[in-house]
Amino acid sequence: MHDPSVSSQQTASQEGEEWEAASGEARYPIREVSRLTGVNAVTLRAWQRRYGLVQPARTEKGHRLYSEQDIRHIEAILSWLERGVSIGQVKGLLGDSQSVAPSDHWQQSQESLWQLLLDLKTRQLEQGLNDLIASYPFDLVRSQLLEPVLDRLMAMTDRPDADLLRHHWLDWLAHYFGRHLVGQGKGRPLTLASWGKVGPLALLWHAYELINQGYEVQLIGPCDPRLAQLLAGRSHDNWLVLMGAAIPRGELTTPWPVGTQAMGPLGRLYPEPPQIDALQALAWQPSLADWLAMQPDPVPAGRGSGGQSRGKSAAKG
Repeated sequence: MHDPSVSSQQTASQEGEEWEAASGEARYPIREVSRLTGVNAVTLRAWQRRYGLVQPARTEKGHRLYSEQDIRHIEAILSWLERGVSIGQVKGLLGDSQSVAPSDHWQQSQESLWQLLLDLKTRQLEQGLNDLIASYPFDLVRSQLLEPVLDRLMAMTDRPDADLLRHHWLDWLAHYFGRHLVGQGKGRPLTLASWGKVGPLALLWHAYELINQGYEVQLIGPCDPRLAQLLAGRSHDNWLVLMGAAIPRGELTTPWPVGTQAMGPLGRLYPEPPQIDALQALAWQPSLADWLAMQPDPVPAGRGSGGQSRGKSAAKG
């Protein structure tokens, strides 16, 4: 079946090459800019339309083409967001690296989300998450907001309704992100599994982020090398495993399907020589962003290998 998004991507790439040939200045389609910066195409469009940030050129057919300066602009925006500045405040701070963040947007967002959880305000919570996910890279939303709030929820013991709140919100969040898994489109096939003990929603959040980066995710859940071998022929050939804690020592040297790769900060828990060899065999990376940066998508001519590669996307321009 013909995929119109692929044709759109190819057209934008060709137009970028034509622009470079005519002007001598490299230009990149939104798909490639997303791959280089880790900001998905939906968020890049929101930055332009809602906040007046990053105004790329347009081709005759309406495709966005970004310059090297645009990419540096995006990287500067990311730097401010990581420092706790809200997207609405970034425009006035760009170009002034000595400025101090006026407020900690992420801390304020954590407190707002926490109160919504306690008050069972599902509609307001959903709207708030929708707005945040549309305006910020998901890895920031996950690391600066969702994970800290979930940790707080799991550790809560000072309320008689603590168990009720935990069960309710774990189910709700799993449903919220699971909808994207069910409704995902075609992309690069990938089987995603966890190995050892990971957080209750960690694997689903990684699946969500991979979908946004152009992958078609087959989510297996908790698995081990022997079970993975049993799925041969029924799973995608490419496996990505999120490593957790408490993996049995002998299991670490059991082979996974050929081509399996691993990621996750808890891989650092296994520092002994046989374990290191096993990690090297799985091309282990400490985070999903690091893993994405290692994937072999070609970098357009003119940018070279020095470009920052924080993610990938198959979104059209």
